[in-house]
Amino acid sequence: MNEVLTLKTRSSGSARLPGGVPPAYAELMTTSNFSFLRSGSHAEELVGRAASLGLSGLGLCDRNSFAGVVRAHVAMRDIKLVFPDFRYVVGTRLVFVDGTPDIIAYPSDRAAYGRLCKLLTTGNLRAEKGDCTLYIEDLKQFAEGQLFIFQIDETRFEAGETSLQELIAFAGDRVWLAANCTYQGQDRQRLNRLADLGKRAGVPMLAVNDVLYHDASRRVLQDVVTCIREHLTIFEAGRRLEKNAERHLKDPAEMARL
Repeated sequence: MNEVLTLKTRSSGSARLPGGVPPAYAELMTTSNFSFLRSGSHAEELVGRAASLGLSGLGLCDRNSFAGVVRAHVAMRDIKLVFPDFRYVVGTRLVFVDGTPDIIAYPSDRAAYGRLCKLLTTGNLRAEKGDCTLYIEDLKQFAEGQLFIFQIDETRFEAGETSLQELIAFAGDRVWLAANCTYQGQDRQRLNRLADLGKRAGVPMLAVNDVLYHDASRRVLQDVVTCIREHLTIFEAGRRLEKNAERHLKDPAEMARL
């Protein structure tokens, strides 16, 4: 695999914090092209790039699906030869039809993985092929053993806070609150607001970059797949395109700075 052949060279200048201490960071919110027309990178590109940047691990969580996990697992055979300590974990981004914000679920053991598969099957059986219809009530039946990352919809902050409390009610201390930068000029205010919510809810914050592609150069392709999904030309897409080219994998020092 070409990506792996260059991994050792890329990682030779691994980023460090002041004092020479290398930061530890794993990206746990990553979407591959198996989330149809949502990502500009293959699953194997994502794990390869994450390892080359010096990340301690990567979690793949496609939309209502485990479809991309096999490609990444195969790539890990080569990656482990160069980076034996790099970890790859499997989850899914649960997308609901009842207004509940997206919830990332990571099974903590084999039994929990089976329950998560049953949850997705429940949603698939309700919908047309290629779609998945899930409600928060479905998740309650299969929540045992899952670790959850909650990403609040900041355009509906109060409703999102209600959904977070509902998740905590049946998941307890297995919930983390996602925090990422959007680069729209209000990140300090946003992160402070999320920190306040986390403190009030008793939920720890978790740094993510909500990655859509492995390298910044894929922003152009990301725009193309967005246009295909929305049935628009690049000149018509406007604000439906990503606002910047920041949703790519970043090295640990940059994530620590952010």
